[in-house]
This record gives sequence, structure tokens and C-alpha cells, in this order.
Amino acid sequence: MEIFEQFEHIRFYLLGPYPRGEVGGLALNMILAVLSIGFSFLFGVILGYSRLSCRMYVKLPAMAFVEVIRSTPLIMLIFWFYFFLPYVFGSNITIFWSAVISLSVYAAAYEAEIVRAGILAVPRGQLEAALTTGLSRYKAMWFVVLPQAFRIMMPSFVSFFVSLFKDTATVFIIGVIELTQAGIIIAQREPDKMYAAYISMGIGFWCVSFSISHLARMLEKRIGVFDLESIRPDACRDEFMLLPKVKKDGEGQDKPVCEPPDSN
Repeated sequence: MEIFEQFEHIRFYLLGPYPRGEVGGLALNMILAVLSIGFSFLFGVILGYSRLSCRMYVKLPAMAFVEVIRSTPLIMLIFWFYFFLPYVFGSNITIFWSAVISLSVYAAAYEAEIVRAGILAVPRGQLEAALTTGLSRYKAMWFVVLPQAFRIMMPSFVSFFVSLFKDTATVFIIGVIELTQAGIIIAQREPDKMYAAYISMGIGFWCVSFSISHLARMLEKRIGVFDLESIRPDACRDEFMLLPKVKKDGEGQDKPVCEPPDSN
């Protein structure tokens, strides 16, 4: 079968033109996904915190960024950064770094929603208990709330990594020789093996995605499944470090600066 004849190209599928050229193929897809997740993580956390704020000048810009990026096709972001960055900086930026930057911006918008939902999933009493021990709000958030939130977020982060890994296939459009581009090159060189080349590409993406998805299921069983989708997107919490402290009402009771809208 033609699919088995593709084994002669296995090095090109996995590593691209390496060692005669730069690393490519499936290895480059993994590198792009890992770098994009790493670079976007801090930005995503900041956006997630900002979306929880009841201060409109903090919440609205973060909300606008997240909604705009999530509403924009990834391929448009890739083209935009590929042509825009050299114009701004006045020098050529390699296609590799253009791809990393566009994927990082794209990932940050989705990670912000994971962070926001994860923090809202932590019971409010956890922070209140930490404050009663004398911890400041910043320390209570850092040492009490965030460790629990990240534990809740972990399965969602792994699932998103799988999605981002598959999305790295779109960077072939600017000439990055990852797995998709490697398959296209082989199909153009040997048109009679075109179908086998595309099947080989699919097998490569499936093997990695299935392995990571299996890891995500193991994490969900070990950590415990929590439905982050059940968190309302417009919810806000008054106790987070970006927000002002609660105020006292006329009867001396704590009154939040803002409250999540009624679920009904």
C-alpha cells in the first residue's frame, strides 16, 4: 500500500529538512505549541484577573481584547502579525517568530477564560479564611486561592494545549515547514502518492493529539472533574486582589462592591 511507502519520508515528516536545514515537521508543531503556551500563560493570567474586576476601566479592555481575539480567525492573526511586525519594527522577523507571536496572542485570549473560570470555581470561604489568619489579600491570593485554582484549571489547560497543537497546522500558510507543509512538499514532489502523504499527516497529528488527550483524561480522574463551563461569563467577585475591599452597610454587614448577576 502507498501508505507504507511513506516510511521512506518519515524523517522529513518528523524533523523536516533537518539536519540540512532548520527543524521542521511534527517536531516543529510541538515546539510551536509549547512556546506559544509558555509565552501566553502570564498574559492569559493577567487577562483572567482583569476580567474578574468590577472596575470597568480594568475589566472592559480585557473583555474587549478577549472577545476580539476569540472572534478573529487564527489564520487572519497569522497573516496580520506576519505582515505587521516587520512594518512596525523596521526589520524582517523570521516566519518562525511571527508564528509564535500570533499563536501566543491567540492562546492568551482562551487561557484568560480558563483562568477566570478556575478562580471563580474556588469557594469564596477559602479567601475569607486566609484573611482571618492575618494574610494580606495578595498573599492570600498567591498562597491559598491560586494553588487551588490551578489545580482545577489543569485538565482544561491540557485540553486547550491539544487544540492549540492542532491549530499550529495553519502556520504552513506563511511558509513554516511543519508537518502540514512537509506533507504538501512530498505530495508535490510525488503526485502519485498525494493521498498517502495526506493520510500520513493525519496519522501524525492524531498520534500526538490522542496521547495528550489521554493525559488530560488521566488528570481529570486524578484531580477530579469540574465543569468550568458552568461559570457565568459575566460573573465578578469582590474579594480578588484587583478589586477594592468590601464595604460595610448600615447594619455593619459586609456588602460587596459588586455582585454576580442573579442566575435566574
